[in-house]
Amino acid sequence: MPTILCRLPNHVGDCCMCLPALRLLAASGFTPALVGKRWAEDLMAGMGWRFDPIEGKVTEDLSRIRYLAQNANASEGLLFPNSFGSALLFKLGRLKTTGLKTDMRSFILDNGIPEPGAMHEVERFFYVAHEAIKSWGATPAFDKVPERLSLVLMKRHEAAAKNLIEQYKIPARFALLAPIARGKHQGKVKHWEHFNDIVKPLRYKGIEPIVFPSLREEALAKAACPDATILPPTTLGNFAAIAKRAEIVIANDSGVSHIAAAVGAKQITLVGVTDSKRTGPWNPDAIVLGVNGRWPTVDEVISHLP
Repeated sequence: MPTILCRLPNHVGDCCMCLPALRLLAASGFTPALVGKRWAEDLMAGMGWRFDPIEGKVTEDLSRIRYLAQNANASEGLLFPNSFGSALLFKLGRLKTTGLKTDMRSFILDNGIPEPGAMHEVERFFYVAHEAIKSWGATPAFDKVPERLSLVLMKRHEAAAKNLIEQYKIPARFALLAPIARGKHQGKVKHWEHFNDIVKPLRYKGIEPIVFPSLREEALAKAACPDATILPPTTLGNFAAIAKRAEIVIANDSGVSHIAAAVGAKQITLVGVTDSKRTGPWNPDAIVLGVNGRWPTVDEVISHLP
């Protein structure tokens, strides 16, 4: 099976949304070999594909890509990010590179795929893989995007989740809250500002609200949701396994929402400044509250609690 060196996106949610595209490659007779930010290794470990990190240091990254091109039988490279830099790295790494014709990079792509029309990011990544497979002279195993992301977890992640629940005495019924979404989207705050207002209603229903903040976000989480149970950060793979066990995951339109979708968790995603038709959770069971330009009210969210 030919190996395809796949450059993952730089954000957690986008990595999750790449899963159907990667599964299409594998089903179509190719072996994905992943390169991306180091944190993605733990998240994607259960999929069984090789992973090598991109550290952001040009000389080291270039040496690593050239090594992989020579020693992992990966003569073809597939780009999921839209950036010029990702295309240049693969080109200098001596890979035949396929990706979307974005960011003025057409002249360094060996195979430039035309931009698609408006669609969800999951569909966009799938489109890239689907068109790449055809350009390599193969037939895509399927043409329709699966309705689920289907992230596979390692047994060690499942065991770690069980151990963390026991260690911190988390009740059987718990809600995993993700009150933080750093940065801004088109100059607007990306997180719902009322997470603390749903703590008491959750406890009234016998559901313990917990937060596992990411590294360097503990203080932000405590400020945003001080009445919830705030626990120490853990790895992305462990976090995904905890999300799978939750009674409900309540998150902004952020990486946590897509992790929840990836493991098929029951989830409520809160939207206010993003377009859920493009970046909403790819999970047929997800509840999305709010729209671009209007956050949901506290009462709306409470009314959808389990």
